[in-house]
Amino acid sequence: MKITKLFAVLTLLFIGSLKAHSQTKTGQVYLIRVTGYTGMAINYRFFIDDKLVCKMKNKLYSIHDLPVGEHTVTINSGGISNGKKSAPLKIVVAEGKINYVNVFSTQAGYSNKITCQEITKDSADPLLAKAKQKTDCAAE
Repeated sequence: MKITKLFAVLTLLFIGSLKAHSQTKTGQVYLIRVTGYTGMAINYRFFIDDKLVCKMKNKLYSIHDLPVGEHTVTINSGGISNGKKSAPLKIVVAEGKINYVNVFSTQAGYSNKITCQEITKDSADPLLAKAKQKTDCAAE
């Protein structure tokens, strides 16, 4: 009887340790949109690795957990758009670390050009203070 209980306990411990080791290591990416007046009423679509992760209007940011490794961030504008995405931005996500990606919108004639750039925490903090977190990205 003691051997059966001991075997059962050891089996449960072994299974538990396998689950702990199989968990994917993750980091976070903050997608920030504080673009001023340029295109402020238009949704921007944020893509990570060519997958739509969020649509955001101005003065918003969203937080996404990503597996450790290299990822590509692109953006395109909603409304009347040519469907082209911004130039891809490569980011490297490290375990337990935060990456900050900011959107820049520049006006050239009658069209807007949107790009994204990875920024530091010190640069992100003032932008995050002006923005509100969007938590319902998955609902879109």
